[in-house]
Amino acid sequence: MNIAVRVRLGVALGLSVVVCATAATARAGTALIVTGHGWGHGVGMSQWGAYGYARHGWIYRRILAHYYPGTKMSQVGEMRVRVLLARGASSVTVGCATPMRVSDGRRLTKTLAAGTYGVGSRLVFPARHHGAGLSFGRFALLECDRAPLELDGRAYHGTLALRTSGGGVSVVNGLSLDTYLRGVVPSESPSHWPLAALEAQAVAARSYAVAELRPDSWYDLVPTTADQVYGGVAAETPRSDRAVYSTLGQVLTWNGRVARTYYSSSSGGRTEAVQDAWPTASPIPYLRSVPDPYDTYSPHHDWGPFGFSGPRLAARLGLGSAIESASVERNASARAASVLFHLASGAVASRSGAAIARALHLQSTWFSIGDLQLSTSSSHLLYGGRVTVAARAANVKGALLEQRSPSGAWRTVRQLSGPAQLQLEPHASTAFRLVAPGTSGTSVSVAVAPHVQVQALSRRLLAGAVSPKPDGAVAVWRLVRGRWRVVAHPILDSSGKFRTPLTLRPVEYRVTVAAGRLAATRTSLHLTQRMLQSLDR
Repeated sequence: MNIAVRVRLGVALGLSVVVCATAATARAGTALIVTGHGWGHGVGMSQWGAYGYARHGWIYRRILAHYYPGTKMSQVGEMRVRVLLARGASSVTVGCATPMRVSDGRRLTKTLAAGTYGVGSRLVFPARHHGAGLSFGRFALLECDRAPLELDGRAYHGTLALRTSGGGVSVVNGLSLDTYLRGVVPSESPSHWPLAALEAQAVAARSYAVAELRPDSWYDLVPTTADQVYGGVAAETPRSDRAVYSTLGQVLTWNGRVARTYYSSSSGGRTEAVQDAWPTASPIPYLRSVPDPYDTYSPHHDWGPFGFSGPRLAARLGLGSAIESASVERNASARAASVLFHLASGAVASRSGAAIARALHLQSTWFSIGDLQLSTSSSHLLYGGRVTVAARAANVKGALLEQRSPSGAWRTVRQLSGPAQLQLEPHASTAFRLVAPGTSGTSVSVAVAPHVQVQALSRRLLAGAVSPKPDGAVAVWRLVRGRWRVVAHPILDSSGKFRTPLTLRPVEYRVTVAAGRLAATRTSLHLTQRMLQSLDR
């Protein structure tokens, strides 16, 4: 790395050259730090919060009353639900361990031998022996009295309805509500959790399922987090079955109607009101924001930090200029409603909290974006000079300003809770960085070059000093026919001084100091015939 210099020439007991550093461009760096709380939309019951309440002795009725305030416990009779297990598949494999009945829903009913059958969009069941197989047109209903049905290797209670859909085959599992819950509760809450937490899950899942029944559609629910995770027979456990049957038929109601009991994994410490989570939704009294102190049991209660450079975060969010800082605007449930980004171009851009969470794959919209900003007044110094280091940590905990030592190790200069400005005098090339726990932060480098003095004492003697004495070699170069050639290697004494015999000519010279602990330096020196003649007087 070369250092910008200016050369001052004069005549006083010979020709004296003093190398001085000009003000080099300041260096700056910014890191954006994203941290957050919770996992999921945060509306209604927090499953980890319910776990915590159960561990502290709350019964399931009290847990539900906390998360769905104002609701009442009511009873519903036995009913059936329809779960869409596959949609538009090119083919599926169905079967049963015992003989299986297949009907078209009208007149055609056949009993097929135990086993599995590959079925495509035309709903043709292959014949076991010679024959063309059985075709059921656009719809086929599968029933098995003495064993669960299977779809692609997974077992399900109830019936399987196959229908031609979008050029493929769709499959709907029809079964009783509480049998369905046996496959939901252990899929949503670990079966080793306290029974009260599983019972709360059972009532919330039952209420949600009843509220989502769609008589005008060909299915009611999907088996994923878009509704409720449903694992079929394989998910069932004795403890979760106990929770389902000890709450048999129980649902939560509001003003005589079954409540839409949303729930999610972890609230981060406070649930979110439904109108805050989904701005197009109307407020629902029992889906308001409530404290959730025992969500601290969740491994997702706090997450991050995730570090981004200004350009990288801007690219992820589709912004045209590097981000320098961000300001989060929160809704009444403490979640990020929108974020204002201040860009290096001077512009200000806005994104919704939901859009940012999707783009960055965040676990919730309860997040913060802090920034670490670090700058130096100069990127190059002469030895003995001072540099101003400005550091700022906004919405970032545990930030440290560190400096790299000559050995390469980092040492803490200051712990930051706000902006700081320091005047420092580095004695060697160094770097500064601003870091926080779990992040790489941002860093800037400062090159420190030696202070060089050179004197032409006569036409045949060059003297000078390099302060401090460098680790690298000093060389004198002469421009000869357009090419630079080394004409001397001055030997420095212990104090960094040298006296080198050299026949000087009226040409361009260059003095270089190689890189070591200090930055490399290159100094140009132009000698004229008049200057050389002055040395003879």
